[in-house]
Amino acid sequence: MIDLYQFPRLLNIKITFILVGLVIVAITGCVESRPRYTVAVPTPTIIAAPLQPTPKSTVLPDPTATPQPSVTPVPQTPTPPPIPTIIPSPTPVPIPTPTPTIAPTIESDNDIESTPNSGTFNLSLDFEGIGNESVVRSDRVLLHGVTSPDAIVSVNGVILEVQPDGTFELTLPLDPGPNIVDIVASDLEGNSINSSLA
Repeated sequence: MIDLYQFPRLLNIKITFILVGLVIVAITGCVESRPRYTVAVPTPTIIAAPLQPTPKSTVLPDPTATPQPSVTPVPQTPTPPPIPTIIPSPTPVPIPTPTPTIAPTIESDNDIESTPNSGTFNLSLDFEGIGNESVVRSDRVLLHGVTSPDAIVSVNGVILEVQPDGTFELTLPLDPGPNIVDIVASDLEGNSINSSLA
């Protein structure tokens, strides 16, 4: 026996089953009868648009400085050395050269013979080299002479060495102009003779 209270409930359950079945059938039929579509990926259409020319940067050359004209050295013209002018020298006028006077050998005549306290004594003086008023070109002259071996000879105050044979000599310096030569011979006894030249 069907409970009237449960009938609506059962009816709702049946209706629910029927509806669920219909929905399943409908879905199944739709799945089987529905055509399958392949998803077509749209191919991108490439439109070739004319490219705008890319502006090229033109590299301008560096501004070149205005070329300055180079200085070209002008070769110097070699100057020839000056030719010396030969001026004829004036002919020298011959000047007479004074002929030097050769001093003659002078033998003194002043031989003194004295008689000292101890006996007789003979003192002589002979020399050569220059004479009175002799002209010489050199600044010195050589005097040489002979006297007694034991005599003492001096020339202008300078005592000379007398050799054992009585000879003596002296190189006498001369001053420009006149010169006086005073030659003195003396002995130990105090006797003396002299000769002077100017």
